[in-house]
Amino acid sequence: MNQPDERLEQPQLDDRLRQLAIAAQHRSPGSSARQRVLTELIGVLQRSGKLSRPRRGQFQMLYEEIYVEALQHLFSFICERIDSYNPQKGEVLQWVNFLLNQRFFIIASREFLPTVYEGMDARTVKRLTLESLDESNPYELNPQLIPHLSQEVKECLEEDPEGLFEQACVANHPTASFRYLALRRLEGYSWQDLSAELNIAIPTLSSFYQRCLTRFAPKLKTYLS
Repeated sequence: MNQPDERLEQPQLDDRLRQLAIAAQHRSPGSSARQRVLTELIGVLQRSGKLSRPRRGQFQMLYEEIYVEALQHLFSFICERIDSYNPQKGEVLQWVNFLLNQRFFIIASREFLPTVYEGMDARTVKRLTLESLDESNPYELNPQLIPHLSQEVKECLEEDPEGLFEQACVANHPTASFRYLALRRLEGYSWQDLSAELNIAIPTLSSFYQRCLTRFAPKLKTYLS
């Protein structure tokens, strides 16, 4: 039985991660064998406690959500691009934390705060989702970011008078429309459920959904006024 990953000393951890990364590279892309090794690699990373925490003093109200989204992007990248890891240039953890710090945390923060205006303090902005619309007090939300939506939002999505919500789809996935995703989320389906159903990665679904929510907020406000 392997020693618990979270107790590995740094040299042992580096050796374990390197072995797994190289093993994954030696499996055929798309094979179940490669996927099993990648799943183990990501599990070791998650349990290690060594993943960095970029910009910890920023985005106070949104930090954990942004961080989780950044990790989803990171893990998807590892699964899709493990061959880009070069053991001659450094350890796996260095490669992973560089990507997390310099790429995926920035991408995730921009997805969560796509319309923060100049001079606005991002730490005071609350993320609004369709799931929380009926429970939110509109006076506690930043009106510059996303307007208040009433309890009729579900009916509005179902009716979709101009077909806009149905036409907006994940690239190359016509069944994954904003209308479908939003209604399913309101019904309580998780991103994991939808990812398995549609065979689309969670980060892809989540970022598409958030962009559409921001994009269509003015239209929803018009419909509901």
